[in-house]
Amino acid sequence: MTKPLDAAEKRLRGMSLAQLADEVGTLKAAIAAADEQLGLVKAEGVRRELTEFDSEIFHCTLSPPADSRRLDGGMLKAVFGEAFVEHFSKTAVGENWRLNCYARPARKAA
Repeated sequence: MTKPLDAAEKRLRGMSLAQLADEVGTLKAAIAAADEQLGLVKAEGVRRELTEFDSEIFHCTLSPPADSRRLDGGMLKAVFGEAFVEHFSKTAVGENWRLNCYARPARKAA
């Protein structure tokens, strides 16, 4: 037996394609607005030269841009061969200011 759909799933299932497109657009706009606000908070942390800040609920760290050492894939392929290098390769990711924020575990009543 399949479990019943929750209210959000029922709402989505009842939408037309145009309504689904509007839903996606609305959610992406909200994410973009939140990303913009988060960027402002991050900039304020950089301005204040913060590395850690927290509250009763959240613990946040702010790490500056850093150089990330990468291997020279071309040189490795020339020396060890493409199959060897591809087996051990990972996708390179650029690094910028990184803001991490974690919810603190709920405190047990004493």
